Amino acid sequence: MASDDWTPVDEKEAAGGGWLDTANDFGRAVSNAATFGMANRLKGYISGTGTDEQARLSEEARQRSPYASVVGDVYGSFAIPSLGAGGLAARMGGGALARAGAYGATGAVTGAAAGAGNTYTGNPEDYLANAGIGAAISAPLGAIGGAAFGRGPAVTRAETPTQAELWAAKNTGYGALGRSGARYEQSALRDVANEAEQRLLAERFHWRDSPATWRGIEEARGGGAPGQLNTGFGAPVDPGNIDFIVKGLNKIPKTEATLTDRESARILKRTLNDFIENPPPGAVLPGTEQAASQASTLARNARGDYGAYKRVQAVDELINNAQNTAGATHSGLNLQNELRKGVRTFIKEKGGESVASKAGFIPAETEAMTLFSRGTLPTNALRYTSAALGGSGGIGAPIAAAAYGTGGGVAGQYFKDDPATAGAVGLMAPVLGTALRVAGNRRANNEIAAMRDMIARRSPLYDYRTSMSGMQPGAGSPQTAKAMRDVLALELLKQQTRPEQKYESW
Repeated sequence: MASDDWTPVDEKEAAGGGWLDTANDFGRAVSNAATFGMANRLKGYISGTGTDEQARLSEEARQRSPYASVVGDVYGSFAIPSLGAGGLAARMGGGALARAGAYGATGAVTGAAAGAGNTYTGNPEDYLANAGIGAAISAPLGAIGGAAFGRGPAVTRAETPTQAELWAAKNTGYGALGRSGARYEQSALRDVANEAEQRLLAERFHWRDSPATWRGIEEARGGGAPGQLNTGFGAPVDPGNIDFIVKGLNKIPKTEATLTDRESARILKRTLNDFIENPPPGAVLPGTEQAASQASTLARNARGDYGAYKRVQAVDELINNAQNTAGATHSGLNLQNELRKGVRTFIKEKGGESVASKAGFIPAETEAMTLFSRGTLPTNALRYTSAALGGSGGIGAPIAAAAYGTGGGVAGQYFKDDPATAGAVGLMAPVLGTALRVAGNRRANNEIAAMRDMIARRSPLYDYRTSMSGMQPGAGSPQTAKAMRDVLALELLKQQTRPEQKYESW
């Protein structure tokens, strides 16, 4: 080999040659990132070369192998303690703001440690200054990264019950209740019937206007239901006897003539249901306490599932009516408007009440309906753009075609020397408008379906499914969010601190 081809080993290393050097540089970056710069101090102590020399070698390694050093910083950042950022965010609710606060706060601590740990000047003021810089850099990075990439709130694996499933759950619950071994004192039920009668009279209900309701009161007192209630004086009462009375109240015809009777019957039904769910002291026969407790749970769950069924049924009917109206008048293109109109009517208050509130919808649900009726920003943007382009169908389409095409609209002005092209572009306006209208309708359908699912989840059946299926972590990765925060902060810190200026002796 000619002597001209020979290059000294130290010159090769200085030029960055050799995969062993690259691997060593990578390892230095990993160890220093994971230990807040303490690896240099430990190596200097073990080797006897001192911290000054190790810090200088680390700086040379970063200049020799910049890419390997950055990758090493990434790997080392995964080993930096998280200080419980993910758990803290979960305890704060797990939302974006909670994640921003948790990752920002813990990031300030790790940033301060990295800033001080990677300082080797031996000057206390430099340690404090770089700790402050590290905290200032890492806190906002942690807040942004945690909000964007941190793990969200845990979500359930349970499926949302359908209207049919809620109905079946209600029937199953009431069936089990009728077979319950719970027994109650007849005198206790008689007292409840007397109290219900006094309440009805105080609210200006009278037996002449509410004959079916007063028949139910007499049945609860122990008479008037042969074959269903134990008619002997003092005979015990079971949940099936009470359910028999409630079923009789449910059979009151829904006519204008029976409106008062149905209103008073609702009061009596609530009273009888409350008797089973919360028996007054002394009402349960000795020896049936456990069965009465189970009956209370069965009654509460069946009642809750039935209420959820009625609420979901109301929303489904609203959706079906909107679809039928839109299909009959605008070939389905006006579905979004019809849905909003139906929801708006459903939640419109009169005398402090609305159809929704009378049906048992809670404020959170009516608020969601209010937001839907007003429309979100993206949904409204689609609707307005579609309307401007004639996408609503009917007379709007030819008007838009004329305005944007040969009629001298935007397209006509632009293509004034080419009327054929102007006409073609004009005809595209209602086509685009129709496509946007379809997209808006699909979006509105998804929004109201999500609202219906939210309503269905307020049911004992969904609670049971949640308890059986458990929870699964939300989207995002706490470790990834933390590592991204720390490695970015570390790289920015290295632009602030210059350890080659002066090293400490340790």
